[in-house]
Amino acid sequence: MPNSRLVDKVYPVPEHLKKFLGGSISYHNLKMTKSRMTSGKEKDINDFNAKGGDNVLKWVELTLKTDRDAIHNVKQTGMNAGRENEFIKPHEKDRDNANPTAVGGLPKINKGSVSRKIIDDKEVYNESIKEEIKKIKYLIEYINKNKKTI
Repeated sequence: MPNSRLVDKVYPVPEHLKKFLGGSISYHNLKMTKSRMTSGKEKDINDFNAKGGDNVLKWVELTLKTDRDAIHNVKQTGMNAGRENEFIKPHEKDRDNANPTAVGGLPKINKGSVSRKIIDDKEVYNESIKEEIKKIKYLIEYINKNKKTI
């Protein structure tokens, strides 16, 4: 699936590669060039070299990787700062079609990063569990207060 932030982007081609790629190249054509050159390198090395060879392939791969990594890093930084999953589009949950018997809301504590979040009190729990814990704490306090007055 193409990255929506890169679909309409056009890249200027360096001078030494213009005879192979032209003056500029779109994201779509960049991806297609990478695919064709990668498979062409394995099939016909002479054709691969006639299209610019390793110089063109390295520039195409580096250009794609740089832009993709830039977008990924922005999303990952947002998630590290506490935002919701930045890698999916915002949407509403379809509760009517959800599996009512599925267990959810409890974090998996067998994974390192999740257990670290729990220890640091950063893991997000299901709201109903938080509410239940709040009620239990209130009952404990209530019982403790009434014991003192008896």
